[in-house]
Amino acid sequence: MKQVLNGLSSFLGNPLSWITVIVFLVPVFLLIIKSWATTSLFLLFFICLWPISKHPKKYFLNRSHQFWALLACLLIPFFSELFAQMGRGEIVGSSLDGPARMIMAATVFVYLSKFNCMRVIQFLSFGAAVGVVGVFLSLNFYPDSYWGDRAATYFVDPITLPCFTVALLGLYLYLNTRVFPTHIDLLFKFALIAMTVYITIESQSRSAWVAFSCLLSAYLLYFLRRSVKSQLIGMVGLVVALMALYFLSDIIYARTNEAVSGVLAFFYNDESLAATVQGTSSGQRLLLFLIDIHLILDSPFFGVADRAALPPFDELQEGIPLLNKEIYEIKMLAGSHSEVLAQLARQGIIFGFFTLCGLFFYPLYVFLWKLRYFAFRDGSLSPGVLGIILPILTSSLTIQVFNLKMTISFYGLCLAIFFAYLCQNVERESTEKAI
Repeated sequence: MKQVLNGLSSFLGNPLSWITVIVFLVPVFLLIIKSWATTSLFLLFFICLWPISKHPKKYFLNRSHQFWALLACLLIPFFSELFAQMGRGEIVGSSLDGPARMIMAATVFVYLSKFNCMRVIQFLSFGAAVGVVGVFLSLNFYPDSYWGDRAATYFVDPITLPCFTVALLGLYLYLNTRVFPTHIDLLFKFALIAMTVYITIESQSRSAWVAFSCLLSAYLLYFLRRSVKSQLIGMVGLVVALMALYFLSDIIYARTNEAVSGVLAFFYNDESLAATVQGTSSGQRLLLFLIDIHLILDSPFFGVADRAALPPFDELQEGIPLLNKEIYEIKMLAGSHSEVLAQLARQGIIFGFFTLCGLFFYPLYVFLWKLRYFAFRDGSLSPGVLGIILPILTSSLTIQVFNLKMTISFYGLCLAIFFAYLCQNVERESTEKAI
């Protein structure tokens, strides 16, 4: 009994234990309970801020160049938005709210970078698996939250829901953290994939379908990386499975054909096909992309504020002949339909590019190229970061992935944890080599 109490006391008095528990629960309830991820990030921020403020030298002195690069990566989205607003001569607090979550994530990174956070990442992976199951059960027990015939939870729309469900799946697949024997673990992974397929089909989000396909393709190439033959067989099997889904699912068949018809009609640029472009969501998206490009070229340095009025309809239609009033109103009400273009339109080419580097490009460069010798060696948990970056980046081409505060909170937290894991190990190896 005394040992149990001592163990409990040690657990409660260790900030890393609380962080591990909170990190586990974040993906579990990310898409089920409103504001869960945001509240969790606030808690983690204060837990980590206290020891940092008490011993700043411990966390900031004698740190590696990689530490400062990764810290800058997390801070860039906020300061890019701030400098863009200063360049426009206006400060809009609501537009800084989302990027400010990356500052809190940066605080978590600074704290965790001084500890072995392998267990934190493992529990993040387990929580992600439970999160996929939770979304699946929620859709079946609470179908009243559907948007018509499209799957959604009571606060997450049918586009964001499957996108981040795929990201949760990626966090579990790429980490390959086993809690069951091999054959049971394999069955569990297939079950999670099947649940994710169900969620993405029920949501009818084509962006999620593309993200899911890219995630599994990259996973097979990574998991079977020691054998080119196995990679080829795996990719052929995946293509066959995706084709089977296309022909067997009426939803996938109809919406894929609709998307293809809209894209082809747009590129044919024939007036007789104007109705097809304007009447399909893929055609509308392409026209919305052109509006974003117009805004980027019109304000290349500091971008256009979210609430700024669009150019007059007649002015836009001169450069985009297929544009109609309906699509113009969609742009006014819903904004950009691409996170990548949204950042460039809102912050300008320079600051928008910096933001995209911080969120996507630099992390991929570090893990896939600069430190690949460490990221992909046996036993490393670094590939887990690809499980979340790949589906979010893929989806960001056709939807706004950070339109909800909880999404940027969750994504920033995941980056912070993996950055800390990578930085801590790189600095440890550098110290050992120096000795």
